Amino acid sequence: MKKLFCLTLLIAFSTACVYTPSIQQGNILQQEEVNEIEPGMTKAQIAYILGKPALNTNLEESTWYYLYYLEPTSGESRSKRLILHFVDDKLERMEGTIKPEKE
Repeated sequence: MKKLFCLTLLIAFSTACVYTPSIQQGNILQQEEVNEIEPGMTKAQIAYILGKPALNTNLEESTWYYLYYLEPTSGESRSKRLILHFVDDKLERMEGTIKPEKE
């Protein structure tokens, strides 16, 4: 009887501890890589440096969206975005929360 009680107690306590993993989605952009991006670069050059964008629609091929979202187990969530606008396959302008840093 005592063993059954201990086993039941052990099962009850072990199910109370639930691990919640961090959720990470999108492109992980390193500032060093983003610093290499310049207006006038082609889509192929940018894809070589940053990889393919996380969101690329066929409706708007002239805009690439690099999105990153992290929901950590504890603490505040973080998100970054880099939006690239192309004209004639060349980068015209950039916007978002992460941009190249000028040296």
